[in-house]
Amino acid sequence: MKDKKSAKERFLDEFIGGVEDFDKHLAEEIYKDENPYLKNNMIKILEEQEDFGNVINLGLGREMWYSNDFFINCLILDFITEAEDDLVDELKQIWVGMLGKPGVNAEAINMDEESEGYLIKMHFEMDLNIQLISELVAYHVYGMQIKDMSERNKLLPEMAELLLYLLNKEALLKKAKEGAKEDQVDRNSPRLHIASELNEAGMKFVLGHEIGHHFLKHTESNGKNIVSKFIPTDVTSNQFHLDEFAADNFGFNLLIRGMKERNDNKLLAPLMVILMLAIYDRTPEEPSQCHPSLRDRYLNLLSRVSEHNEEVAFGLQQIFNYVATWINNTVHGSYWKTEWWK
Repeated sequence: MKDKKSAKERFLDEFIGGVEDFDKHLAEEIYKDENPYLKNNMIKILEEQEDFGNVINLGLGREMWYSNDFFINCLILDFITEAEDDLVDELKQIWVGMLGKPGVNAEAINMDEESEGYLIKMHFEMDLNIQLISELVAYHVYGMQIKDMSERNKLLPEMAELLLYLLNKEALLKKAKEGAKEDQVDRNSPRLHIASELNEAGMKFVLGHEIGHHFLKHTESNGKNIVSKFIPTDVTSNQFHLDEFAADNFGFNLLIRGMKERNDNKLLAPLMVILMLAIYDRTPEEPSQCHPSLRDRYLNLLSRVSEHNEEVAFGLQQIFNYVATWINNTVHGSYWKTEWWK
């Protein structure tokens, strides 16, 4: 009997541009004579990743990872560490393949009888955009702590630049080609800490959503389906839409499972991801055939936060309202046709 392919082997066989080590691939794409600082920095990062891999994989370095991307591998390890016994073995079958392709895309790949494990693919732009939106939202959250309005307003140009990069990757590429310089950012900055928490939790929510599609059997070839009990059936009876709500709920629950104490930034992150997706959808209030509207997904997640802590949910709603309104006013004054978030 022929051995089944692992999820990793399936990814490398089926997806053009799939590589075993995405960080190494990025490092090899950087020419030292064009950008020596960035090249040296990437080499140092690869060495640190190898050391980390040796520690957790009994000296096997980057082998036995759950992704070809170091950051995602660490997040899956967090899920495994924080999971209850019934989920641990299932989570260990996850493998996430990063592709260096444009497009805000992450997808749980349908199960294959010739393969084993749960395969998820993600485009690099999804990872990049979560980083950018995390930094943008972090400026506002940090600014809320500043009483002096004139000092708070000094943060707006930085937010505008990040919004530009979210909307125009050519502008971001141009900045990158100008050459990276040694970072002068204060690593102890509260704003940087907020951005880091948002980025980590945002990526965990996206991964949790796709893991949910697998674990709720949305990707099984026989079409068998398990739907979460927390789904807004009053909103839609479309099974594809219900699957998306169920995956959102699964991702949210997986995210907060590891929370030992209140953390508003982690609870904000799933809402922030919806806002990031809405930037690429001029009508977030309208559903598609396969996906519910981003407005309904946002309201569903807000209700999940409310179940967790109603006071926190109200505060996060105000943050979301502010940032969405600011985006709408900054981009031509009417980026979205409606104030879909209200």
